[in-house]
Amino acid sequence: MSIFSRKRRPFLSVIICVHDMAREAPRTILSACCPYQKNVSPDEYEVIVVDNGSAHPFGLHDEPDFWPMPQIVRMPNPQPSPVFALNWAATHLAKGTHVLFAIDGARIFSDQLIASMLRAHSICADAFVYTLGCHLGSNVQMISTTQGYNQEVEDKLIADSGWPTQPSALYDISVFAGSSSNGFWRPILESNAFSIPRDLLDGLGGYNTGFTSPGGGLANLEIFARYVQRQNARNVCLLSDMTFHQVHGGIATSGKVQFPTFDAEYRSIFQRGYVKPSFEAVYLGPIRREAAKFVRIGLIE
Repeated sequence: MSIFSRKRRPFLSVIICVHDMAREAPRTILSACCPYQKNVSPDEYEVIVVDNGSAHPFGLHDEPDFWPMPQIVRMPNPQPSPVFALNWAATHLAKGTHVLFAIDGARIFSDQLIASMLRAHSICADAFVYTLGCHLGSNVQMISTTQGYNQEVEDKLIADSGWPTQPSALYDISVFAGSSSNGFWRPILESNAFSIPRDLLDGLGGYNTGFTSPGGGLANLEIFARYVQRQNARNVCLLSDMTFHQVHGGIATSGKVQFPTFDAEYRSIFQRGYVKPSFEAVYLGPIRREAAKFVRIGLIE
């Protein structure tokens, strides 16, 4: 029997976690909604933005000219780690048959990401669908921020690119994130926009709440590895849709906390060190022109 089965088109709950991202979050929210998102109806998904204890309550300053209207909520009991906010939103707010998690609200979505997610779930009933990640700028931000790259430089880079009028411009001003540096054709370490069916989420669980450190430590890597390596896993990688990280002084991308600290927390939870996942995936295209340079990486070695 084929792994693909035609079913009723799913309804997707997009959950985005933000913390002190007054500059970055509006771009991310815009990118998650129509009309920026193409080939999808706003009736097919919802956008839930969870503010996880920002110093100043986050909100959109003007009535947004996009849809579905994002639901912006404050986490009732915010913790330093975003895992609690994401799990809470998935359990108490999300109405979807499928859930998309975006742990880092500073990551802009590509303009067909939602449509591609929905298409993947429509043809592969129990798929774990994931995207690769990029950093805005000419280098990964752990390095570029030591060489003068900052929010002001990035604002000019984005404005000069023509984004958001030209959504494909982000591909031209980005590089693979470190966790996606293997490219499409070898296993990666995490995804910053992945989606799963509700029944699969109920069975395998959400984010591990042992990750209590600010930023969540290796929580996103752990949940990714857990799902892509599950028994009889059916993993679908989107070939052209990606996320693009804005610099914001985040725990990992700023280099404020190094891997040994993350690893120590991981070991305290699992009594072993983190191991990179090994898994197989099928790919959902087409390969769009703007993504071609990324798709070629690692293809010929």
